Amino acid sequence: MTAFTVGLVLMMSSCAATPSDEQPAADVYTQAREQFTAMADELHTVIMAIEPTDWRVDQGQYGARPSGCQLGVSSDTGYSFTAVRALELPGRDAADIAAAASEGFAELGIDAEAVERGSGDAREVTVVGESDAARTVVVIRPVDGRVLVSSETACTAGSSSDILTTMFGEELYPDDVWRRLPATEGPSSVPLFFFPPDGPVYYSEDGTPVEPQPLVTDAPVPPR
Repeated sequence: MTAFTVGLVLMMSSCAATPSDEQPAADVYTQAREQFTAMADELHTVIMAIEPTDWRVDQGQYGARPSGCQLGVSSDTGYSFTAVRALELPGRDAADIAAAASEGFAELGIDAEAVERGSGDAREVTVVGESDAARTVVVIRPVDGRVLVSSETACTAGSSSDILTTMFGEELYPDDVWRRLPATEGPSSVPLFFFPPDGPVYYSEDGTPVEPQPLVTDAPVPPR
């Protein structure tokens, strides 16, 4: 595993409170939406501070689909969110990118730490900031100007299946629900956490992003 890959592996030791009585599915979804939105807002602030343009969101990296996780050292499981955004800024100084990222964190009231590792083609600059909402890592690779920004929440008690059912608006959603998730994030983007069957599609059937991307500025919510 390269140092660049390692930089994307976000490890969070903190976890939310252990589960108590089972929550209604609607309450779990609402809690999850608030957590995702808080993470997504912080991520958006950082990437826009680096460069206010359209960032790439590769398939599976939008971050709204919850992943299963273990709650501390117990056998109880929960869910967490991880989002990744990518952009190439060839020719731009890595120190300048790191400074811009740090300014984004500062805007959020987060103290960020910048670390430089390696030399030559292997040189990387990493900026890390952590809040109650998420841990965000900016990895800058000067050799090709690639910038990856990853954000991850803590593990929280709750059923990911309940969240997914409400998120996609159907009990048995099709295999191509990934087409409903945005392929880019730009200055006007807002966090989306509801992707119904009749909503916009961001990828074509062959997996290529739709051009132009649908722009949603008012996030939809599921009917109650």
